[in-house]
Amino acid sequence: MRSNTAWPLDPMSWAKRQAASKTLEQQTERIADALLRAGIDVVLDGDVTLIGAVTGVVEHQRVYRAVRFLPTVAGRDRRPMVNGLKLFMAGHKNSKHFRYAVMTCATPVPVDGDLRGAIRELSRRISKWVNRIKRFGVKVLFRGVEFTRKTAEERGMSDRHDADAILYHVHANVIYWPTKAMKSGEWESFLKDTRTFMGAEWKDNGKVERVEEIVKYCSKPTDTLAASDNELVWLYRETTRLKICQPLGDFKLWLKELEKLGEKVVRVHVGGGEGRLMRVRKRKKPGKDSTPVESGKPENDTESDTPADAERKAPPSNIVLGLTLPQWRHTPWAEPLIMVQRYDPAKSSGEGGGDIEAWKARAREDWDGNFGPEPAEALRVARMALDAAMSEDDIREAAEAAPYIVHTCSSTVPTGGDADEEVPPEELDDNLREVVSLFEGGTVVRLMPRSPAEEDEIPFEAPDVVARWAKMRADLAVSAARLLERRATLVQVPGQSPEPGCRIAA
Repeated sequence: MRSNTAWPLDPMSWAKRQAASKTLEQQTERIADALLRAGIDVVLDGDVTLIGAVTGVVEHQRVYRAVRFLPTVAGRDRRPMVNGLKLFMAGHKNSKHFRYAVMTCATPVPVDGDLRGAIRELSRRISKWVNRIKRFGVKVLFRGVEFTRKTAEERGMSDRHDADAILYHVHANVIYWPTKAMKSGEWESFLKDTRTFMGAEWKDNGKVERVEEIVKYCSKPTDTLAASDNELVWLYRETTRLKICQPLGDFKLWLKELEKLGEKVVRVHVGGGEGRLMRVRKRKKPGKDSTPVESGKPENDTESDTPADAERKAPPSNIVLGLTLPQWRHTPWAEPLIMVQRYDPAKSSGEGGGDIEAWKARAREDWDGNFGPEPAEALRVARMALDAAMSEDDIREAAEAAPYIVHTCSSTVPTGGDADEEVPPEELDDNLREVVSLFEGGTVVRLMPRSPAEEDEIPFEAPDVVARWAKMRADLAVSAARLLERRATLVQVPGQSPEPGCRIAA
């Protein structure tokens, strides 16, 4: 918790992550609403609020049932499995021999067909295969089920189904480990025996390279969004309570050990970069070794509640459910989130409010200890980064526009002999004017096309100039910075006197 608080991300990278997360949340809401229209409510009655422990940002959180094809639920379940597999492999001396295979059901399942039966049958057959291949010295470590959605025409099965009939094809991603070197012909026997026993398509994909390519969502969000309400109801009923991702063998035992020790795998910020996966102790739930949440009457209150009194009493507010690990939810700097049930800011001093304020104080202490910016500044940078995250249409329009350049001296003359055209300040947008204001006496010019000779020039990358540019981009994160990144630009920084015509790489 302490190490990850105030963990910084590049503002533009953060903005892209936010856009992706927002898309998943919107997709989940659309699917959940479609299910609700069909009579299935997958939203739990929790009234849960998330409070940024440092920024204080308050937002209501929708809590969903464990429906595996909901994108946010799938992402939530996938992350610990991916992290666990990565750390397990990192600490396993034979992980370089782990292999990845795909097993596919022979026949796709049409909508309203027995998808549950197909998944169960494939899972049972894999379980039997796990025991069968022990004679070859092969262990299985993971099984994850996926199903793809296509029309009969797209699958080339129009001769057996209507062309527009929707078919779901079930397959499983499997990680297995040959624990010994096989003798001549033994490997071929193993592959042949597997193909014969599975009774379906089997493909060995070689050594495990990226865990993310194996542990996937059971269904692509775009596929699920394309389904009708009735199809979603069928999909919900066919997948409820099924084990989609399942650790097996040594990996399963390793996860059980973690659970027994009260540990989990998380990425820890240790000196910059992407951090490092580590085993850490789980935070104890409120009430075990901490001050219990006040939710009842005082001990010296001997009066009994009558039914009428109980009905008049409102349910307790500000019930602290827990504290998350630091997340980049509101700014490019990670902060813990306090999960509160029935949040009432007017009662912050009572009931569970004491825990909220105590955790805020502790988070701010960790934030300041890791040199995090002032929360207001972090939120300002976040807003600017989100504004800078242009849509594809914006990028296309920007690409068609003439490129701009910030000058603090007279413009250079290109080989063609035509000088660059200076742009009047009133023609600039607010973002460009903000960038220009950083350079004393700066002006903006519209670049003329460069000659082939200029295109071949090697960029000038003075370390101090590059560092200044990076700092400006990280602090401002404005759309103009992104626009400048997408073009070859000339920037002269105050205090520097590079030779005329030199190019500085953004």
